[in-house]
Amino acid sequence: MADLLVVSNGKGEDYVAARVLERLRVHAPGLDVEAFPLVGLGEQLAAAGVEVVGPRRALPSGGFTMHSPELLWRDLRAGLLGLTVAQARFLRSRRPRGVFVVGDVYAQAHAALVPAPRRVLQTLVSVHHGGGEGVGLRWFMEGFRSPELALLRRADRVYARDPATAAHLATLGVAAACLGNPMMDGLEAEPLVRRSELGLPVVALLPGSRGQAAASLDLMRRALEVARPALGIVAWAGAGTPARPEGWVPDDPAPFGVLAAWRRGERRVWVTAGRFPAVLASADAAIGTAGTANEQAVGMGLPVVAFPVPPFYGEAYMRNQKRLLQGGLLTCEPRPERVAALLELALDDPEVRARARKAGEERMGPPGASDALARDLAGWLGG
Repeated sequence: MADLLVVSNGKGEDYVAARVLERLRVHAPGLDVEAFPLVGLGEQLAAAGVEVVGPRRALPSGGFTMHSPELLWRDLRAGLLGLTVAQARFLRSRRPRGVFVVGDVYAQAHAALVPAPRRVLQTLVSVHHGGGEGVGLRWFMEGFRSPELALLRRADRVYARDPATAAHLATLGVAAACLGNPMMDGLEAEPLVRRSELGLPVVALLPGSRGQAAASLDLMRRALEVARPALGIVAWAGAGTPARPEGWVPDDPAPFGVLAAWRRGERRVWVTAGRFPAVLASADAAIGTAGTANEQAVGMGLPVVAFPVPPFYGEAYMRNQKRLLQGGLLTCEPRPERVAALLELALDDPEVRARARKAGEERMGPPGASDALARDLAGWLGG
């Protein structure tokens, strides 16, 4: 059996786990590591060279099962219960020397089925969320509830995403520490283009990776039509390439890695895939309806304009993210003119931009956490 079994439950969690495991390979190259993603197929983990194991399936919600009754029903119809039973059986059969959980209470409950010492990286819940009311299915996502605290108290160590959360958990009897937020690792990149080269502001468009992406991108594009001329660079994570919208024409050849380029008057849109860090490095501001990507953009000091696109990025999810990111996230109703107005503020207002930078520093932290976590895990396992 493996020295370490990594259990994760989401695309953002897979990203974080992959960054940590890349560094763990450096600090403990002899360790035998397996990764079991509870959500999706684990493409990011496989791309990082990690052995991916266990029963897996891509479900309609893309990991947002508990964000709305509609998404829960879709996943149930697609075989969620059978998959969950198979995953539980698989975990009960494993005998690693240690388990590293990257995720929320769902991942922690599954990982508790493995009879091995456990460490947890909780990247989703922060004391900065304020422990929102969290009615219905979202109750576990708005704060640390009793069932999760019971699991965390049984962990060998819990890595919180920020110092304030670690201190809060410690008062509740959890062996908590903060070694930083690995969401901010792996984002170094050269920009695709600079504002000075175009004479236009550059806006990162972050529609997310789930079912809202196409509708989100359409509204973002319409907001660009209302706002001042700008270049919007799409960080596209969906299937295929978005179709060119009506009224837009093919643009001049764009830099390497741009899948499609459109123009409407002075306004331009580039569509990229797999170039997310370069998109953030190019941008002056962002429009986003994503989870991890919105947080990372604010962490890079960019003000992000957000609007709800239910059921994947609904009102409750957006409010929860706003509590976390504070002045880094500017929210409005899903109307192009409102999105455009907030985008103008994000591009021009020095106070808005300063608040975004402050929120990024305070709520997301600097890069380097993946290496610190890997060193700590290597010491724990004797690597």
